[in-house]
Amino acid sequence: DALRDKARFLRVLTIDAKTYTYWYKRPYISTGPVVSGVQSEGVKRILGTVPIEKDGSLSFFAPSGIPLHFQLLDEQYRALQTMRSFTGVMPGERRGCVGCHESRSSTPQSYTRVALARHPTRITPPPWGEDTVSFERYVRPVLKRYCSECHEGDGDATKTLDLSARPGKLGFDQTYWLLTGNPTWGKPYRQPANAPPGFGIAGMLMVEGYDTRDPVAYQTPKPMTRLSYKSPLIDLASSGKHYKVKVDALSLRKLIAWVDTMCPYRGDEEVRQINDPKFQGVDWLSIKPRIKTAPRVIRPGPVDEKTYSHR
Repeated sequence: DALRDKARFLRVLTIDAKTYTYWYKRPYISTGPVVSGVQSEGVKRILGTVPIEKDGSLSFFAPSGIPLHFQLLDEQYRALQTMRSFTGVMPGERRGCVGCHESRSSTPQSYTRVALARHPTRITPPPWGEDTVSFERYVRPVLKRYCSECHEGDGDATKTLDLSARPGKLGFDQTYWLLTGNPTWGKPYRQPANAPPGFGIAGMLMVEGYDTRDPVAYQTPKPMTRLSYKSPLIDLASSGKHYKVKVDALSLRKLIAWVDTMCPYRGDEEVRQINDPKFQGVDWLSIKPRIKTAPRVIRPGPVDEKTYSHR
């Protein structure tokens, strides 16, 4: 009931096909380039949102042939609950959530839901356009605009909290590691006893490693307990508690989107700025590893009216 009362939108995301690689080295448990310090994954793309009706129903056209991931959002576009798996549709296919998300001891009610009584809606892209999520484009500009006067360079508060852009582990901005809490990626996470100000305030989920016999490994976080809904960073940016600083609505949505997508560092735009690998023997390979010129995969083909399905 709590989710039903708060849920206003469904965010639709996808992960792009990974066609790039260094080939000859594996930085940070990854074939590279490393996209995130939180977990091993591909670049994330926010396709947009669709409205949720008052009765909790929704119906929309979905692009076919790509992985689809969903998040329930409140009126501020903060994630209330996130889907733990992916789904997808093929051209012309119709799919629903009933089946996986229903009780085994009951059947769906027979009355027509509000969303099913109308034509399916189109996904509304984010205000900034359909691009991939990254720290440099979603977070750094906001910090520069609202925090740099005090917390960068010669600012008065840099001794307490320094958000200046400077290289850290893996070449990532050190501020990224500060805000994410220096994730351990696959190992049990322990917050440092004397964590500095700002440490881990992004509030994403830590990807920890558990023994398969550990019951904690099978526990699902409850709705509205993680990500942007409980993020100290989002609270600071939106509440005005810190010296009455409140970021603009568009910047806030970008910060929220970054936290809800598990704080990736690189998006496709950043990955493709990295030159193709050059090393001894690369010319002997029948298929050369590429990054900047890596192919872009569109499945099953160009997204147009014929390749749209609806869910």
